[in-house]
Amino acid sequence: MCGLEGHFALSKAANAVRSITLRKKNKKKQTDGQISRRNALLLTSIGGALAACGKKTPTAREDRTNSGLFRHGIASGDPLQTQIILWSAITINGPPVNVVAEVGTDKDFDHIVWSATVPVNAALAANGIIPIKIEAVGLSPGTAYFYRFYDKAGEVSPVGRTKTLPQGHVDSLSLAVVSCSNHPAGYFHAYRHIVMHDPVDVVVHLGDYIYEYGPGGFATKDAEVLGRMPEPPYECLTLDDYRRRYAQYHTDPDLQAAHAIAPWIITWDDHESANDSWSGGAQNHQPEEDRWAVREAASMAAFYEWTPTREPAKGLPRTAFWREFSFGDLASLTMLETRLAARSEQIDWKLFPVPANADPDDPQVQAKVAAFTNDLVGDQKRRMLGDVQGEFVENSLARSVAANQPWQLLGNQVLLANIISPDYISVLPGWLKWLAKKKQPQLFEYFLRSRFSPPLNIDAWDGYPAARERLYQRTRRAGSSFISLAGDTHDFNTSILRRQNGEVAGVELGTSGVSSPGNFADVVAPGVDFGRLTEAKNPDTILHDVHNTGYIRLILRHDEAIADYIATSSVKQPKFTARSAFRFRLKPGRAGKPVQIERV
Repeated sequence: MCGLEGHFALSKAANAVRSITLRKKNKKKQTDGQISRRNALLLTSIGGALAACGKKTPTAREDRTNSGLFRHGIASGDPLQTQIILWSAITINGPPVNVVAEVGTDKDFDHIVWSATVPVNAALAANGIIPIKIEAVGLSPGTAYFYRFYDKAGEVSPVGRTKTLPQGHVDSLSLAVVSCSNHPAGYFHAYRHIVMHDPVDVVVHLGDYIYEYGPGGFATKDAEVLGRMPEPPYECLTLDDYRRRYAQYHTDPDLQAAHAIAPWIITWDDHESANDSWSGGAQNHQPEEDRWAVREAASMAAFYEWTPTREPAKGLPRTAFWREFSFGDLASLTMLETRLAARSEQIDWKLFPVPANADPDDPQVQAKVAAFTNDLVGDQKRRMLGDVQGEFVENSLARSVAANQPWQLLGNQVLLANIISPDYISVLPGWLKWLAKKKQPQLFEYFLRSRFSPPLNIDAWDGYPAARERLYQRTRRAGSSFISLAGDTHDFNTSILRRQNGEVAGVELGTSGVSSPGNFADVVAPGVDFGRLTEAKNPDTILHDVHNTGYIRLILRHDEAIADYIATSSVKQPKFTARSAFRFRLKPGRAGKPVQIERV
């Protein structure tokens, strides 16, 4: 689709449907005053004056169809110092086979250090495909290994490279930070570049590993031409649906290659379940689609089955998906869960207290908007992490500070930074506003509402400012000035993170999408750069790039870190180029000083 994700302070409606009946009902969802993912900016209808869906026709590539038992590849993840999760899937037509996993120090497996028979649970099958995983234990810290699976009849899987976490002194750590891998939207060039470039120690996936939509949903316009139509061919609702969707993603050669090159640390965002999910539901879930708890449980079950992740400890709910990883004396990574465990429902923009065309200088209007911002959005009871996870995060950061690790990283699905919407009415050219008013009234309404300086994205932490301040209080008590790694927006973002009292809490590095189109990415409006408008409005926003897909390569050393924002060329074309579009140098926070960042 040519258009925007719609993260800018807007509710994001679904258009993915399971049947003609549901399609009709879902269409109604998009006409009740919201700007949806699909029609967030239907400027393509304005005679081509503003938008273009790429300079080249989307092109299918000739992917080799894998066959055999292990056609869905292999993966490793959630590394610890002496153990790591190994994953694969088997495709069978008869009774379950006997599968063995083994780990060696060389590609030829002349020196095998661990092996075990892998449990094969036929109850997990979808279309004859059974995901399997096992934890390899008794390994050495900071060591690169190779692993594979084989069945006792002799068929062998591809070979993967993995690495355990280090102990003691560590000179450097390299991470690839990815998010928003949307299969029907285009090719996973970012994954392929990770494989082509110098090996990383770990890949950190910050969510939206899959998308739940069916044909007609967000970013599926070119799916048929690209040979990437969603499977199953409707919105995922049931356990079988989600299993089949994960199975489809795991047929992608770029995803398979990236999984085989390094261990992954993965969290979910909303699309592993449904758009704009929270602890009690989701925007993209309707009453006729069964109870939310059933769908949520199905989505989590499929996630754990199809990713190389370690489930929460016995006795904890599956939503308790917060974890910590320690990299010797260099860094810690604390992974957050901001969707299903405790998050309050997103504020609906229908509750905005004044008409979009109200006078922003009217004192009564100002009072109503202030009440909306302070009393509703800013309600102290609104939650993001919850107390249990909040305490875990504080303790994790405190352990890292006590260990004299110079870097504390937070793996965070959505942007933590405070980012205010520009006043588009004041800064956009008249012809653009006129066309929006004529062709897309919902967009023009959003432009009008921007005069009141609303948050850019209330699905992010900006919709939960009290919860954000509580997190900052915890990070301060822990003595940590941290780096937040975030995804979700499909844009590259870099921001200074600041408490309400003006104190710098840390910095944020926000990755673009692997393949999901960014905000305004396809809008051709001469002289208008929507990202620059965001930067101009927000002094702490160092970068807001709305044009590129890609990922972040982050290299940490004791005295500095370098973040390269790798931009890939069109995900609609099989061949691609990649470049470092932006680079930042960071200095660790020490002796109470905050993390420092500069663009280089």
